[in-house]
Amino acid sequence: MKLSELNTDQALDALCEMTPYISNIVADEAVVNAVGKMLDNSQPLNLMGKSLLLANRMTETVPLLLKTHRPDVYGILSVMNGKSVKQIAAQPVLDTMRQTAELFRDEDLLSFFRLSAQSGAAPRSAPSAPSPGSE
Repeated sequence: MKLSELNTDQALDALCEMTPYISNIVADEAVVNAVGKMLDNSQPLNLMGKSLLLANRMTETVPLLLKTHRPDVYGILSVMNGKSVKQIAAQPVLDTMRQTAELFRDEDLLSFFRLSAQSGAAPRSAPSAPSPGSE
């Protein structure tokens, strides 16, 4: 299910429930290093070459997520699909793959967490000057 398909209360509850799972994943240095590794763009690549580089990156990231963060992945899928973690674990793998792919294509969900990450990482701004007449 996509974030945009939920009503406001459901979406806010889902975001609150998913945040600890996502936090566990993005706080893992090994995951950050695998995902954030720079690609070697010294040679021009066609679409197939770029696809192979992406596939190689996935071979590093997927095992990290599914071995060390399986409960987090199941938790996120559980929240977004209205199923228990036990139901996610027991469902056919193709359902899990489809649900995971759907999450990665959910621009509203991804934008929310991208925006949250950017605002959390931004340096603090200087304090504002008092408005006239406020002193």
